[in-house]
Amino acid sequence: MTHDRSSLQNHWVTCFAWTVAWLLAHWLAQMPAIAIQRFVSEKVPRECGAYLRRLCRGQVYCLLSLAGAAKLMLRWQQPEDLLFDFTWEHEMLFSMAVGHWLISLWEDLQCRSFLSGGLDSKALPGVRDPAGLLLKAFTLHHSMAALGYIALLHCQHVSAIGTLGLLFELPVLLLNRREILRLLCAGQRKWGERAVVTNHWRYVYMLFLTSRGGSFVLYVYSLAWWQEHLARLDLAETCLLHGMAIFFGVLNYAFLTVLDAWSRADAAAAVLPELEEEEDLERMEGMQDDITAVNPEAAILREVDAAELGSKDGLWLAIDGVVYDFTFFQHPGGMEVLRNCAGRDATADFARACPAATKQLSLSSMCRYQVGPLRLPPTEYRIFEHQEEERRMQKLVMALVFSLVLLLLGMTTFMSQAIETGLLKEGTYEELLLPSSVLSTLLGIFSVLLPMRQKLGACKASGGWQAHAIALLVILHHWTLLTAVHSSWPGTVAPQGLELCAVAVLLVETILAPAMTPPVLPVLLCLGSWYYRGLGASDLANIGFYLPWRKAMAMACCLVFLTRLAQVQPQAVRQGLALCSFYGGLISVASLTFTSWNVAFVSPLQIGSLVVAAAASMMAHCAVLDVALQCSSRFATRWVAFLMSLLSFTSTGLGNFRWLLALALLHHLLDLARHNRVRMDQVATAGRFQSLDWHIIGAQALWDSARVSLLGFVWRTTVCNLQYVVTALIPEGLRVYACEVPIPNFGEKVAMGLAAQYVPPEARGKSKRRPNFFVCNVGQIMENCMPDMQHTMNTLVDVWHEFHEPKLPGLCANVVMVFPGSDQGLAKEINLSVWETGKDAFDWYVKSKGHKKALMQHTSGVLRTFGNLLASLQPREPISYQDRCSNCARPVEGLPGELAPNLCGVCGARAFHYNLF
Repeated sequence: MTHDRSSLQNHWVTCFAWTVAWLLAHWLAQMPAIAIQRFVSEKVPRECGAYLRRLCRGQVYCLLSLAGAAKLMLRWQQPEDLLFDFTWEHEMLFSMAVGHWLISLWEDLQCRSFLSGGLDSKALPGVRDPAGLLLKAFTLHHSMAALGYIALLHCQHVSAIGTLGLLFELPVLLLNRREILRLLCAGQRKWGERAVVTNHWRYVYMLFLTSRGGSFVLYVYSLAWWQEHLARLDLAETCLLHGMAIFFGVLNYAFLTVLDAWSRADAAAAVLPELEEEEDLERMEGMQDDITAVNPEAAILREVDAAELGSKDGLWLAIDGVVYDFTFFQHPGGMEVLRNCAGRDATADFARACPAATKQLSLSSMCRYQVGPLRLPPTEYRIFEHQEEERRMQKLVMALVFSLVLLLLGMTTFMSQAIETGLLKEGTYEELLLPSSVLSTLLGIFSVLLPMRQKLGACKASGGWQAHAIALLVILHHWTLLTAVHSSWPGTVAPQGLELCAVAVLLVETILAPAMTPPVLPVLLCLGSWYYRGLGASDLANIGFYLPWRKAMAMACCLVFLTRLAQVQPQAVRQGLALCSFYGGLISVASLTFTSWNVAFVSPLQIGSLVVAAAASMMAHCAVLDVALQCSSRFATRWVAFLMSLLSFTSTGLGNFRWLLALALLHHLLDLARHNRVRMDQVATAGRFQSLDWHIIGAQALWDSARVSLLGFVWRTTVCNLQYVVTALIPEGLRVYACEVPIPNFGEKVAMGLAAQYVPPEARGKSKRRPNFFVCNVGQIMENCMPDMQHTMNTLVDVWHEFHEPKLPGLCANVVMVFPGSDQGLAKEINLSVWETGKDAFDWYVKSKGHKKALMQHTSGVLRTFGNLLASLQPREPISYQDRCSNCARPVEGLPGELAPNLCGVCGARAFHYNLF
């Protein structure tokens, strides 16, 4: 597509004008920022003025962008409007977005210390500087957004991407509101009550799902049903559409981690009761009496494996599965006692020296010396308990995904340029030998000059003939990949090269690794997809079917042999990559000598695309071989196959029965995961779980975490919000509830239920009530007797209304658990009341109308199937109260019978200040 010079100049002028306008708006926001600072002048530091101006200006942009997005979306009548509609309104709004994101880059640099949004170094796992991480993420996002809108202004197509980008600002309205309220309440730990915070984040997730999740769903839908319209886009517009959609889709998914951290921080701050500053000051002054009592830089507790415990030079030992560092501890009995236990589990020695009655008190007094839990070798697979393997696998997979996408984009661009310039004729794939050899030559040169291959192989010694074989396989793989990816069966909806390559690789791996159950259903679904897309029995002998399939199988075999050889001879990989430059150069010279070439590599654009393709190929081959060396060749090739299929569906969509093939690949992936889990369970049962390779555990952990994160988000944003709709429709006095998070599967014989808790306001304040008397009532009702269940619940509601009496003495909490069904055919209700004294409980039961009503129903026959067990319990020893530090995660305990302190005795930070019940 060509654009006249004046049109391009108008775009630049409009973008420049909007940039200046947003810069002026940033300084005009000084007035509301000053008003906010004056309102909280004693609490907000003066240097946050730039951040307040950023928030105020951002709110203005969000409102304008949402209004503009609504205006543009009203123009959508058919799919062509989403791709080819471009008016002065699009130009004005997209130019506004360019100016906004450019100014946002400058604003974020000014107020980088405020970008964390209240997160500390413990909020995000493995991130010690959340503000720095978010600055990098925001810089990447703002830069890509500005460049994307500039590209949209240039091509004047795929305008739906820009319109949906304007709609993305919907949840930002609430996020900016949160930041402003947080600054208004800077002197407090919270910016709202718990109900306010809960509703705020519920709406944030709903708007996030509606605007950003809905936009990605629309993109996926367009791949399936709008292929005819997408085919009218040129190469640059196609790359812009898919690139922006995938990039911002992945970025939004990653941003959910930050949203979750913000929501957890707000929820934790909202449940903190308001404490008087004098009490905190007195506590801190008491801590300062002992210089070694408080260390604000105390490290957070972390896992320690047995190897690290035994290798430490200091006095590190383990007691009851917890590692302690006693290097600077002065033991009353002499340091020799500790040195005899250093570097090992000292639980038995501690038990002999410390009486059982004072064991817990002794351990709680040593919390300042805790390092963290001792990580013992796992004996079975447990979800979310293999974080090290999961992180390692995540790094490998991300590198593999990124490099393969670059490889396919680079090769596609190179092939398009070669065909356009006449270097290659479409369909004459024998001529690809020279480009593939040149690619291999450049790959070998890059592998020597760049440090990427340094992690490949465990030895620098010569690889022998295997290194030469790896070099020749890489060259052959280049040629087969170029021929296979750009081949297809006859027909407009017939399988394309990427799809054939993915199926071929999985087929070869299934043949070579037959330990798994034969994938009968995936094969049938794949054949069904191809049959409905025009492949008949008579086509099997057709050369149009045979040649593309042969090329795909050749590529698959070459990839499998390359990874197998690399796994068997890892020391030959480095030298093999370097030898690609020698063999590739020889083949290139031979091709130029014995073949007549009318067009040479003279176009700068063509040479540039060739260099980019070679660099991407080097990265992709290093990533695949790295996975093969660290994990296994089968794991590497299957990952390549699934990524090829994903890219194929991204480019061609799921329409015309391609969804059958997608279903087949998904079923095969689930079958692989199921087989992997069964294998781990069998090895764990045999007591040989430690013999498993790390990548088997890491792959399962990464797969499970991805499923829980994705499906959990879908559940929270759909079903959990649907409960409020259903509750509004059923009779008043009843409600339904959906659990917000997945819970452990306890087995078929374990009944699941629901719990509810009531805590009087008087028991939540600074002077908490201390529980010292418990009343437990267990009722049993026949499952099919709904009237008895409802009578019991109605009485409970009456009792809880009585609990709202302001002068009710002694009640600490009341917890009710209901199990609506069990394998015994009984529904169970467990009612636990917690009181300060037995006298308080007795006085209430004597005067309670609800309790009298319950007794009447029980004795008069109103309850037809109800039977119960009533028990009153009083502790024989003082109760120990435990809190936890919100900074270093160490337990915070008081003496038996005393409440836990408000501040941590190790780092001096606040404890969570949990309610007792």
